[in-house]
Amino acid sequence: MDGMQHGLWYGLKQDERHGIMNNYPWTLRRYAAGTLVALMGDPLQKLMLIDRGSLSAEFPDPQGRLMKVETLNAGDMIAGPVLFSSDARLPVQLIAEGDVVIRSLSRSQALQLLAEYPRVLENFLREAGDKINFLAEKLRMVKFQRLSQKIAAHFLRLQAEQGSSEIRLGYTLRELSELFGVERPSLSRSLAQLESEGMVSRLDRGRYRIDEAGLRRLLEASS
Repeated sequence: MDGMQHGLWYGLKQDERHGIMNNYPWTLRRYAAGTLVALMGDPLQKLMLIDRGSLSAEFPDPQGRLMKVETLNAGDMIAGPVLFSSDARLPVQLIAEGDVVIRSLSRSQALQLLAEYPRVLENFLREAGDKINFLAEKLRMVKFQRLSQKIAAHFLRLQAEQGSSEIRLGYTLRELSELFGVERPSLSRSLAQLESEGMVSRLDRGRYRIDEAGLRRLLEASS
């Protein structure tokens, strides 16, 4: 159970986690690497958590090509908030990136779990809010064609929110690459190019100093 320290279980004591595992009727399913786990539009009737491994969440573009939305890892919910929507269906299709174990619980039992454990409810709502923020920022990035412009727009938003030219990223580089819709090596090359041009400077892991004027000129050049 690789995900027991994260996601819904974050901050729970070991005996609380064991109680949740033992006192609720969980179902475990295993999928081999490359398996199509679920299709976009499939009914969502259970709370599903990734116990082990990772899933690629994808959806088809208008030309029928698959676009990767994000990677779901151990501890992550699978469309958790959608379970309680008026038309609970998966918004993406899911493919196992490696061997995967998924833990599931009926909707009614999930409601009981959230009511019994306030910390689990808080984690559920936090993860739902983080997901909304991620997808909203991903949609905002669509209007920028070049990767350097996407980086500039995102870094400038962080600078405005944090009130400093020294910013701390809210995502890992892998998550950033998914946010921008590129492979991680492409993101690393683009960041290195911006550093060589003096627009950003890496301070330490996850922290950068930005040249606000330079990044704004980069964005204005595309308008």
